Amino acid sequence: MERSLDLGLLNGALGGRTGLPTAEELQRLMADVEVRLILRQPEMDTQLFDVAWYLHGVASVDEARERYTLARQRQAFQVSAHIFDLALDQDEWTAEQRLSYGFAAAIGYRRGGRDPNATAIMNRLRSDIDIDSAVTEHISTLSLEVGLAFLGFETKTLFRWLARWRRQLETIGRGFEVPDLTTTVFGPTQMVVLGAEDLLHYFARGNSDRLERGRARLRSAAIGEAGPGDLNSRWVAAHLLRFSDEAEQGSLWNPAVLPPSVPVLVREAFTMGNPPVLTLWEPQRDLFNGPQSPFDRSVRRMVLAVPTSGGKTLVAQMLAVEQLARTDRSVCYVAPTRSLGREVRRAMASRVRILQKETGNDQPDYPMTYLDTLFELQPSEPADVEVMTPERLGNLLRHDADAVLDQFGMFIFDEAQLIKESGRGFVLESVIALLDYLTRQTDHRITLISAAMGNAGAIAQWLSPEGRYLLHESAWRGPRRLHAAFTTKAHWETTKIEGGAGSKWKYRHTTELSGLIRLRMADTRIRKLSTQSDTGWRFVRKSKDGSEFPAEWKKDEGHSTKHYVIASEMIAALGHAGSVLVVATTRSQAELLAKGLAGTRDEQPSLAPLVDFVRQQLGDDHPLVSVLRHGVGFHHARLPIEILEALEEAVREDVLPYLTCTSTLTDGVNLPVRTVVIYDQPFPDQHEDSQLSGARLVNAMGRAGRAGKETEGWIVLVRAASPTDQDFRDLNPGAEALAVTSSLITESALDAFARLEEELGKDEDSIFTAVDAAADFISFVWLTLAIEEGHGQDPESVDISRIVGTTLAATQSDEIRARCTQVAEAARRRYVASDSEARRRWPRTGTSIGSARAIDDLARRLHEEILELWIGGNLPDVMDPVHAIATLPQMFEELLKLAEAPEWEFLTSSRGNVIDVKPFVLLNDWIAGKPLPDLADTHLRTAPNAAWRISQMVGAITEQFEHFLAWTVGAVVELVNARFAGEASEIRLCPELGGYIRYGVNTAHALLLMTSGIRSRRLAHAVNDSLPADVEPAYEDLRSWLAEMDIADWRERYEATSSEILDLLEFTRVRSRSLLKTLLESGNVRLDLPGADRRMVNFGQRLSLVPAHDEPDPKPLAIYADEELIAIVASQDHADVQAILDTGLDLVLAIDEMVEPPSLLISLPLGEG
Repeated sequence: MERSLDLGLLNGALGGRTGLPTAEELQRLMADVEVRLILRQPEMDTQLFDVAWYLHGVASVDEARERYTLARQRQAFQVSAHIFDLALDQDEWTAEQRLSYGFAAAIGYRRGGRDPNATAIMNRLRSDIDIDSAVTEHISTLSLEVGLAFLGFETKTLFRWLARWRRQLETIGRGFEVPDLTTTVFGPTQMVVLGAEDLLHYFARGNSDRLERGRARLRSAAIGEAGPGDLNSRWVAAHLLRFSDEAEQGSLWNPAVLPPSVPVLVREAFTMGNPPVLTLWEPQRDLFNGPQSPFDRSVRRMVLAVPTSGGKTLVAQMLAVEQLARTDRSVCYVAPTRSLGREVRRAMASRVRILQKETGNDQPDYPMTYLDTLFELQPSEPADVEVMTPERLGNLLRHDADAVLDQFGMFIFDEAQLIKESGRGFVLESVIALLDYLTRQTDHRITLISAAMGNAGAIAQWLSPEGRYLLHESAWRGPRRLHAAFTTKAHWETTKIEGGAGSKWKYRHTTELSGLIRLRMADTRIRKLSTQSDTGWRFVRKSKDGSEFPAEWKKDEGHSTKHYVIASEMIAALGHAGSVLVVATTRSQAELLAKGLAGTRDEQPSLAPLVDFVRQQLGDDHPLVSVLRHGVGFHHARLPIEILEALEEAVREDVLPYLTCTSTLTDGVNLPVRTVVIYDQPFPDQHEDSQLSGARLVNAMGRAGRAGKETEGWIVLVRAASPTDQDFRDLNPGAEALAVTSSLITESALDAFARLEEELGKDEDSIFTAVDAAADFISFVWLTLAIEEGHGQDPESVDISRIVGTTLAATQSDEIRARCTQVAEAARRRYVASDSEARRRWPRTGTSIGSARAIDDLARRLHEEILELWIGGNLPDVMDPVHAIATLPQMFEELLKLAEAPEWEFLTSSRGNVIDVKPFVLLNDWIAGKPLPDLADTHLRTAPNAAWRISQMVGAITEQFEHFLAWTVGAVVELVNARFAGEASEIRLCPELGGYIRYGVNTAHALLLMTSGIRSRRLAHAVNDSLPADVEPAYEDLRSWLAEMDIADWRERYEATSSEILDLLEFTRVRSRSLLKTLLESGNVRLDLPGADRRMVNFGQRLSLVPAHDEPDPKPLAIYADEELIAIVASQDHADVQAILDTGLDLVLAIDEMVEPPSLLISLPLGEG
């Protein structure tokens, strides 16, 4: 609500016009409509329609610029679009009225600079766009449908719809025996259809001749030359004609946007990719049309600070694709979470594959050194785009910084504001600082992007103190937002006092509670909505004397309504408007809210497939299963990755109405919803980083309003406190609250440095026992010294002040610079005093230097133990993970004593006894493929509650095996094997042991699958168990063998789920090949059809390439002759063919029977190749 109802905007739009409501009156009228939407009462004052049409008119007419500037016309478009948008919530309109309001809203949003809202309007009215009936049955509204569809810019459907309407109109023309319909009543409509199709071909394919032809056709319709009067067609044509000029300014075919040196294929990677980008949004245009282009090769440091839904990720994609097309070096995209990494990887893949480039698969944070030695596990060529966490990039730099710089020419850091957070924040800061330190004199490019950076200029100055950086900031966003705060109100007059509460607190005071939602209007006024009947919520106190106003009392937690129950019932009432994301502070809060929400809802049969998938992974007893049945999920870090991905996808597809989560989900993940609820319930000793404030709050709020899907998002703050003005101030943090500061300048970090300085005065070996921020900084200094020594520089001559100066902390605090310099000097002295080989090994572990030294010592002892067993002839095959785990059980016990280790503890209940679980025993069952419910029942059988058992087991597997032990075991194994290699011994401890632990598999084939995009451990074991003996654990061998099967085979043989099938389709895809690229460049592409039924192919039959009939999703692609099945597209071709279909291009299909096997020829219509 905040933007279109802004008083200044309304004043500018109205321009003092008399006979219409004033700006203040208009603001109130529009706010009233917004409030009624919350109450499900979509009613509008007729005055709003008068204003909307007036503003639309003056914004549309060029002559109005004598009074209305271009800026005021844009404001008029924005306000009128908002009003027409609100009108669409009413049900009484005819189809023509809905289409008229829809087109007026869509063109207003496009020409008013709110492009994604136009797509949202089209999606909202999709069912009103008639593509099934003959055009003669809806000719009066066809131009409106064309205009609305065009403004949606959804090429997948738009190419097909326009071609269908064009052909139908051509058929009518042939009946009249005329070349076109301009002499008939159909003429204006036909020119709108043809003109829109011409514009589409320009914006999608760059055909400038069609742009001019389209404009000519639209002009003929707009001025009445295309046939008898048709107001709808003239109105639509005039707007599309004018819009074509404005949209061209943001077209990727405009040389002012992308330099002429950028290849055509790079542009088509976006205009024909998914989703298509036909014209840039306002902040993107401002960047690319600015005084310095981001493609300028002299720009080596860049900071982009743009709100969520502002298109910053697309800019990063464009920079990456241009880099790949211009150079032979890869792009490294750094994302803070695996959820965001998966999303970025998927989006990047749709762009780079058209260039026959590849994105890398998800890899663990620790180094997978075995991938270089274990057969030919991965494709021979490195990926062109690698998406990874800061931890993984840090590990790569620790192992071989020069190799990292040789491979990557560009580094993009998403969610850069997370530098501020304690713990992981300095991991991110140190990686950026080290890259900057190593590339000051090279052409490597570093880009930071953020939606919540209040001091972007200072951050840019950090990266380039000399000022040679590109800084782009914008406050633009597409969907508008409504802010609300929910609290409860106690009705003290209803208090009932009863005895019998207890021996000390004898009386119970029960007070009724009602709910209060306050809505913040654009003029900062507050509108209040209260519950109208008894909610059933109660606030209960206990007292000693039973008086009306007791001097002493305490809350009766057992009888008071739980706050999560109150919040859940309120949140459930918001679901009518669209999907709801509830952001909580802790995992337990997220689960409680999910439980409360589920209690308000009936079971949802439509969610059965998702419920079955989760049951297969977690068993029937996991608490997620019970809430999912009711359309509610919860999302946090103690759930398996495949479960988290399934939940995220269910929200994106509007399958799951409610999802509760911790704030880590909102750190950049594009999981937009209609409503975001901020469940702000502080607790004692809460760490600042876990509070929902500042950047974390901005990120969470940024999910409200799905760009391209909705025009408005709701943000509701829920607090268990009396209402205050501070509630709304907290929802609008300023630049100071959003300033990105180093985690080293916090009070706790300064305390850590102070303690270390005191300890160093007694013993400089305190360097090895430092903890927290001080330990992280020491690791950074130690690593930099090791890299410099590797380059041949004497550690004693390294410029310590330069190392310290590369940190953000040093630029933000003179005090911390001085302290860091002292600690860095002490670290250097201990570095120089340490063994020359050991000191360069230690940083490779990724732990603190103290823990690294302990790991190195553990590796030494394990090396000696293995060697002793070998000498005595008692060494089992420790290359096998099962034998390796059984032979070295003490390794796990010692690693769990490190400072970095999560607690290894299992309990019979939340306050019960400890269950003795040996890590190596559980590990053996884990890598053997036992399902999680079986692991819980076997190893935690003394815990009586099944839900408690499975929750504990899932949490331990996630924290211990998938993260900590996989990381540290990998580090130990690497050091052990380095000792054997140094002795020229052939003995090796299973090099890939960390990978086996991480993924829960025990064979090279299964590990290959898991590191190549297969997310399901169950599937990896199932495929492994079915493999013939002659299939080597080599990437191409395994890919080819699986590619011989089709989707039906996978379902039958492996009982593969939908997500598993999608992974198999991706795994079997032929790498570095793009059939879409071939089609766009040559106009045709050929596809082999092994197993095609030649008997079904007859001359004159209509061929179609569509999802197979009567198959469950995901369906294989099939070729039909009329309705007869000819062939199923091979698994390895599925993704490539789907990419072609996703463009929406008009395709000509033919079967070539003269070759063996028969082939399908896919061509573009003549003149479009």
